[in-house]
This record gives sequence, structure tokens and C-alpha cells, in this order.
Amino acid sequence: MKKSVFKSGLVAAIAVVMMSCTTTANAQTGNTKYIYGQDGTNTTVYTLNEDGKTLTRKLKYEYKHDENGQVIEKKAYRWDAYRELWKPAYLLTVTPGVYETKLNYAEWNVKESAFNNNKQQSIYREDNNINLLADTQNKK
Repeated sequence: MKKSVFKSGLVAAIAVVMMSCTTTANAQTGNTKYIYGQDGTNTTVYTLNEDGKTLTRKLKYEYKHDENGQVIEKKAYRWDAYRELWKPAYLLTVTPGVYETKLNYAEWNVKESAFNNNKQQSIYREDNNINLLADTQNKK
């Protein structure tokens, strides 16, 4: 029972980290004000322009969920204002297991049109005392 509660808590914590921007309606960094809009499984991040009335697109996140409603994938895009389109930025996937949860990160490779640049993997494991242990490694 203790392990299943811990496991649920771990996956929930990872989902919160992945979706943290969706809980904030607006945030401010210095003089820049960010506005977050959520549409189903997508979240779009805008900046409020100096006129205080218009928005500029910045980032978009697409989420995929498993059958239990937990986030298993987060795909990020950056807005290309010159071409007026969303460009892929990175992909974060979550693979839950019995005693460990894997987070895989990869950046978009423009030449190959695939998420295969700067690949990294973090593995979160439980020890015998149900402590959380993490190991991050770069993948080629």
C-alpha cells in the first residue's frame, strides 16, 4: 500500500512539474507580463504588449494523458513571428514503472525533423525506505 501511494504521488508530482504553467493565469518577470491560455490539452503562453491590450504568442504546449488521466507527454513549440507558425522545441515523455519512473527529454532537430537533439533521461527510483533517488544521464 505504501509503495502504491508513493508511486501515485511521484507520478502526480511529475505531472504537476510538467503542467505548472497551466495553473497560472498570468505571471510577471521584470516588466514582462505572461498570459496563459488553456484549450483542452493545449496551453499557449503569450506576452502582454506595451499597449496593454494586445498579446504576442511565445510558447505552446501539447499534453498527452494515459488512461488514468496522468500526463505522459509534453511537447513544446516556439512561435516564429517571421514565418507566423509554431516550431517544435522539445519533447518530454514520462514512462511510469513499478519501482521507477523515467523522464526523457529531447530537443527538436531541424535537419532531421525529429526530436533527437540533446537527449537526456532522468530516472526516479524508490529505495527500500521509499526515498526518492534520481539519476540523470545524457543519451547519444
